Amino acid sequence: MELWKRNLIVCWLGEFTTSCGMSIVVPFMPFYIEQMGIKDLSTVSVLSGAAFSITFVTAAVMAPVWGTLADLRGRKTVMMCTGLGLAVSNFFYPFLHSIWLLMLMRALQGVVSGYIPSANALMARVTPEKKTGWALATLSTGMMSGSLLGPVIGGYLDTTIHIRNTFFVTTASLFLSFLIAALFVKEDAGERPLAVVTHAKPGPLLPTIDGKLLFVALMATTCLINVANQSIEPIVSLFVRQLFVQSHTGTGQISLFSGIVISATGVGILLSASLIGRLADRTGCMRVLILSLLFSGILFVPMALVQNAWQLMALRFLFGISQAGIMPVVSTLLKKTSPADVFGRVFGYNQAMTYLGMVLGPLLGSLISARLGFSHIFWITAGILLGNLALVAAARRKLPAALSPRS
Repeated sequence: MELWKRNLIVCWLGEFTTSCGMSIVVPFMPFYIEQMGIKDLSTVSVLSGAAFSITFVTAAVMAPVWGTLADLRGRKTVMMCTGLGLAVSNFFYPFLHSIWLLMLMRALQGVVSGYIPSANALMARVTPEKKTGWALATLSTGMMSGSLLGPVIGGYLDTTIHIRNTFFVTTASLFLSFLIAALFVKEDAGERPLAVVTHAKPGPLLPTIDGKLLFVALMATTCLINVANQSIEPIVSLFVRQLFVQSHTGTGQISLFSGIVISATGVGILLSASLIGRLADRTGCMRVLILSLLFSGILFVPMALVQNAWQLMALRFLFGISQAGIMPVVSTLLKKTSPADVFGRVFGYNQAMTYLGMVLGPLLGSLISARLGFSHIFWITAGILLGNLALVAAARRKLPAALSPRS
């Protein structure tokens, strides 16, 4: 088997176990906080949101740092360090009895969250040019599969072995990510950056990029598509309840439908990512990106007009398909516009934009719903995505010659 195909399988498994381990805690984090003696519902809600947000904030700050280290010391080395760091930080969760220690450990988890961008950078480096779109799209399904399965496993384990014991399963999953990187990822001399040998210090990133406006547009796209995806999450249960009332449906299945609505986007990505990646390799990344952004922006208009939860679920599924034509394509274009010896930093900054969007999205959604109502979230998000489309279209006119005409 070719080395890049072997690494694709290995990195897919590593991203799956990492995202699965990190998302196992999603269903029961509020209950874990209650076990620390905090009983006021509003306080639990605020602290639960803070516990998730602080991880994304520290991860966003550290992602470029891990990317730089990946360029200097090798992607495999960073995957091993961060995989082990995640496992160690999660090992201490069962022994915590203070909310402030929990916040500290959640922040530490964000600090060592460099596994996935390093795996992406590794695959961007070793994959043949004509296979990049498909490979990176396929790799993204590993992370998405883990993110979808993790909460299901967490919810099941909470009812069988209790919350604190569940963290040992999380630790095992993340330690498995470390073992996968240590034992099976292969970096030969051709994949290692020159800095490993020369000990050169990294210079400014932007001057090395072909097509600086496109680079800025791609980073903005990564942030804004995550803002769009996450904007509904804080209010999805409340919105689904409103739809149940409007459609005169009983309210006994609100939690179930809320989970389905959130997961529908991930299912759409999972089912379509590899196919759209192949399409991007054949027809051109910019074409797929522009059409996907247009489709995404348009989809948020009917979301504002839905009359029942099934309609919202179907539109979120279609949004997942359109999102599958955005994130892997952005990664492919970043590879095309960046020299190989800065892939780590480029994908580190891209991951930082992902985390930034995951922080800003819920904040934006909560603010809009509180001030203007639920439907305005979708109208404003549609405007954000169509504005993003205009930025990408403007950057397309200044594409470097190396990216034309089929990129």
